[in-house]
Amino acid sequence: MGARFSRKLQGRMTSLIRQWGSDKSHYPNYMFSVIGREELGQAEWDAFVDASDEAWLWHRFDAQDVLAARRGRNVLSFAIRESGGQERIVAIVPLHLVEGGYSKLFSVKVLDSFGGVACLNDLGSKQKKKVLDFVREQFINLALQCKVVQIDLRLTPMAPAYRGEQCPKVNPLLHLGVENRLTQTYVIDLQYSKEELWDRLLGYCRTHIRKAEKEGFVIREADSFADVEKYYGLHLETYYRTGVEPHPFKYFEHIWRSFTIKGYSKIFLAERDGELVAADNEAFYKKGVVGWTAAGKSGATKGINNLLHWHAIRYFKERGFEWYESGEAFPAARGGKNKGLNDFKKSFGGELYPYYRGEIVMRPVLLETANWLKTLRQSLDFKSGN
Repeated sequence: MGARFSRKLQGRMTSLIRQWGSDKSHYPNYMFSVIGREELGQAEWDAFVDASDEAWLWHRFDAQDVLAARRGRNVLSFAIRESGGQERIVAIVPLHLVEGGYSKLFSVKVLDSFGGVACLNDLGSKQKKKVLDFVREQFINLALQCKVVQIDLRLTPMAPAYRGEQCPKVNPLLHLGVENRLTQTYVIDLQYSKEELWDRLLGYCRTHIRKAEKEGFVIREADSFADVEKYYGLHLETYYRTGVEPHPFKYFEHIWRSFTIKGYSKIFLAERDGELVAADNEAFYKKGVVGWTAAGKSGATKGINNLLHWHAIRYFKERGFEWYESGEAFPAARGGKNKGLNDFKKSFGGELYPYYRGEIVMRPVLLETANWLKTLRQSLDFKSGN
């Protein structure tokens, strides 16, 4: 039933996107049309993503289905075609409708663009503004039709347009008229030598790595679907231990079939005496790498995750990759989970880079209620020890 509902919803939303994109009365000054992802097709979609400096792995055709394998997500991704003349694709927009419950009786919907709008490289500034204005109208109209509380947008720090010397000084999402929600992420420059990368690790990180190596842990790549099943068992253990609802198995199956097998991710497994104790999944594309998912056994040697990440850094350095993103940073955290996450990511010697985020709030009262319920639930879970 869930799969049928998802297909029905996606069909309805594709029809809605096509309707709004083809009705020029809404956009008298624009000469664009909207094309659904399926209508455009994978070959043309991915060719655009490969060529655009603003696009990364999360924009690819298969990535939309991978992310939709998580609970409550449906694909609404679309492309923008320039009408008249060249009839070329000028932008790709990854988009999901996300529905989540804050209690048994209360749930809200959000439009989530993970990766953000990716435009054609050679657009002039005036033409790009027209494209982004048109995309914003699409967001607003879809949000109204779907009755969402807000629209969330995140750009990908590993896209060539947003890393290294190309890194913008101002959040590019502001051109879409969003509320600025800029945060930061740790990024490691892999153009240093391996010796320099080792020296840039914080002292306790190097100590943890040496300890894990001395205790006989070995790292290998996942090479079969059976390894994915083992990894998922570790994922369940990790999430149940931390009180978080685990992802469905199909999410990991999609990662394996759409990314790992096709050469866009690597799953590294840490074992001792044949027993799996930790796992780390790395996504990579366009000379950039992102630490994606990870899991570990309770009571495992403290340095095993350090060893896994250091192994990944060396692996991609040796293969000519240029950047490694450890993940969103929380440098202001003074305690709790975020403090631990930040300290771990910081220990690998990365530098803080912008993580461009933004939002458009559609229903502020409902959103405030949802956030209050979320905070209340987290507080109750903490007090109950869950």
